[in-house]
Amino acid sequence: MHEQLILFGAPGTGKSYQIKEKLDSVSDSKIFRVTIYPEFQYSDFIGQILPITRGNATSFEFVPGPFTDALVEAYSDFSQNVYLVLEEISRGNIAAIFGDIFQLLDRDNHFESKYSIRNKNIASLIPALTCDAIKLPSNLNILCTVNVNDQNVFPMDTAFKRRFEWQYISTRPACDKQGNTDNHLNNPLISIPTNSNRSNDINISWLAFYTALNKFITDKQNGLGKNEDKQVGQFFIDFGDKLVVDSNSNKSNIARKAKIDVNNKIKNKLLLYLWQDVEENSLYGNTIKLFDKSINNYDELYMKFGKDKVFSDKFIKEFLNPGAKKYPY
Repeated sequence: MHEQLILFGAPGTGKSYQIKEKLDSVSDSKIFRVTIYPEFQYSDFIGQILPITRGNATSFEFVPGPFTDALVEAYSDFSQNVYLVLEEISRGNIAAIFGDIFQLLDRDNHFESKYSIRNKNIASLIPALTCDAIKLPSNLNILCTVNVNDQNVFPMDTAFKRRFEWQYISTRPACDKQGNTDNHLNNPLISIPTNSNRSNDINISWLAFYTALNKFITDKQNGLGKNEDKQVGQFFIDFGDKLVVDSNSNKSNIARKAKIDVNNKIKNKLLLYLWQDVEENSLYGNTIKLFDKSINNYDELYMKFGKDKVFSDKFIKEFLNPGAKKYPY
């Protein structure tokens, strides 16, 4: 398997999980995983000269970073694939993090670097090299994840993007190995109030709710008309197996308590994102709203959620009710 791949999609679509599944049979010694963050630098990624004390003596030595560790491991045995996994690459200045290593990302037909760079510190750790020139061997794979909604943190330029394959991870419900949607996978039952006296709550599954929500977010005629990067994935919230089972229980007291816990998870993990990133950034002149017109601020929304009506009539009548019967996909 030769891959230089970026998995991208909305938050909660399971990008990291897919990489984990892909590498399930690979030895941990062949996987080098890094989570990128705003302060992450070239020296963190490649390595740096640091003072090393042994006994009473102190010397300055090159301490390798994860890229160099992965490269050394790949050169040690060309018959074994090595994987450098970079999570959340848009969270840092990826061009600065790669620096001159960027030159190595161009691969030939054998998946080796077309061009080399000279780096004495890295080359000194690889016995197979006879000079300071280094390349990426064909057994070194680079797998990355990025939330498209985070592109505004550190945008990636086209030169960097085109050196990777981009695999889109859909917000559609996850399927089993036979291609069937698993209705029990992170899919609790939710109660959505439609009035203050709770006389006509909508009982809906999480899968039906979030897919209806995604359709409303992107629908240009009857919804908010926003881009797909504002959608949410099935795993935006991890409800846990017990809560999923309890919310679907035939025992009313168990189901009632579970639905309260489910609503609290939505309230504390999803609600602020919907208010700040989805509702507040609606297209100019768009009068269609996700939340009820009576909601004036986040405090009101937070206090009412799960107890009173908070969603707009438009969302409830045209998207949520149909979604309770059938997924919008």
